[in-house]
Amino acid sequence: MKSKTVWVSGLLAALLLAAVATAPQASTAGSEIKIRPGLERALRTAPGSDAVLHVWIYFKDKGVAEGASTRRALAEVRAGLRARSLQRRAKALPADGLVDELDIPVRTDYAANVQALATSVRAVSRWLNAVSVEATPAQVLALAGLDGVGSLDIVHAFRYENPSVVLDGESDEAETADASEPNPGYKPFYGAAYRQVGMMGVPELHAAGLTGNGVIVCLLDLGFHKSHEVFQSARIIAEHDFVMKDDDVQQDPAVSADYTDYHGTACWSLLGGYKPGTLVGPAYGADFILGRTEDYRSETPVEEDYWVAGIEWAESLGADVVSSSLGYTDWYHFADMDGQTAVTTKAANRATALGVVVVNAAGNERGGSWGHVIAPADGFDVLAIGAVAANRKISSFSSPGPTADGRIKPEVCAMGVQNFVARSGLNMGNASYAMGSGTSYATPLVAGVVALLLEAHPDWTVAQVRDALMSTADNAAAPNNDYGWGIVNAPAAVRK
Repeated sequence: MKSKTVWVSGLLAALLLAAVATAPQASTAGSEIKIRPGLERALRTAPGSDAVLHVWIYFKDKGVAEGASTRRALAEVRAGLRARSLQRRAKALPADGLVDELDIPVRTDYAANVQALATSVRAVSRWLNAVSVEATPAQVLALAGLDGVGSLDIVHAFRYENPSVVLDGESDEAETADASEPNPGYKPFYGAAYRQVGMMGVPELHAAGLTGNGVIVCLLDLGFHKSHEVFQSARIIAEHDFVMKDDDVQQDPAVSADYTDYHGTACWSLLGGYKPGTLVGPAYGADFILGRTEDYRSETPVEEDYWVAGIEWAESLGADVVSSSLGYTDWYHFADMDGQTAVTTKAANRATALGVVVVNAAGNERGGSWGHVIAPADGFDVLAIGAVAANRKISSFSSPGPTADGRIKPEVCAMGVQNFVARSGLNMGNASYAMGSGTSYATPLVAGVVALLLEAHPDWTVAQVRDALMSTADNAAAPNNDYGWGIVNAPAAVRK
């Protein structure tokens, strides 16, 4: 993979050195300053010396020598992992390779030195051997001069936008027509959610007794309204707010009057909601891990460092499936969507290598300035999900492939136009519903099907799950960069 690191220009370095002249602990004598292109651009466009930048600090090593010390460190890591995590890893890795150096924590002295100089530490990643921080331009230079620091980069982000729901000139009525829906006898149980689960054949699997029981599903999103009636029977085994750094993912009205947990609530309801006669998701019987990784207090709310922290946390707790309706493009170029460059893509690749099925929205960028899939949907084994309407036609917003290195994306599609979802918001109570559109809403539907597949076939690997979904989808004979392998056929995938 080509290097993404550049040397800071002499002029920029001089300006930064002047900015830190009054910081005695920020010695940079004899040190090399490596700043990657995204951060260099951010420094050049920073509005002032007191600007707050979100920055990755990558370290050169983990301070563990080869031999006995490495073996001890790996043994400590293995002892700290949940049995479910080790069990899942064993499906993908040899018995003597369930942990490796990427699992070893960041050096405590390196992290402490960074914490002493930065405004604040946001997240720590053992997989990336890095920490993310908030820092002024002056602090960036000081951090670059620390012992053990290899390079620095900007924390990339994505500006969340609601897509259009108008498809190819067709009317809303045409999009929602249900004349072709099979087996209308299931409708009373699923309520208005029938179209979105019926398109994939989920009712047939429910009738066979599959609900996701015994499968651990993690959702990474913008908070979750746990009090909603569709979640009253949900089993939550862990939750964490990576933004506020506490263990409650439900919005605190004292902090914000905006319904900032709307998106996560909707996605969770699509995957695992359960209110018979109103809304039933594919995997309502699963165990849930909920991670809040978005921060709506900033102008670029979806930031990759919280997502990376979230997926590492979920994997350590034994998650079998991660459903993520987030994506990252700011400071990236399409050439970076090559399956191995974006930070979240690297983390997603690591998770899939450890046996986690990562299901991510392809993005709502069709026709927009970006116009491609978004990270981490470009990951090699990540299931990127496109959105179709009730008439099975691709939506006007669903991001097309290919990836920068020419791979077909998305992998599969599900309904993502005018989906019926649980709604949260100020003074809306616990029984409010709405219609929503986006690949964000197609993604949890597919993640729910993945949970059903793993319930039926608990020994299946990531590769086997991907093959079952893709080879049985309705466009498998001629996959393309609009539909991928097509709309999911859950019963056929289970029988694969």
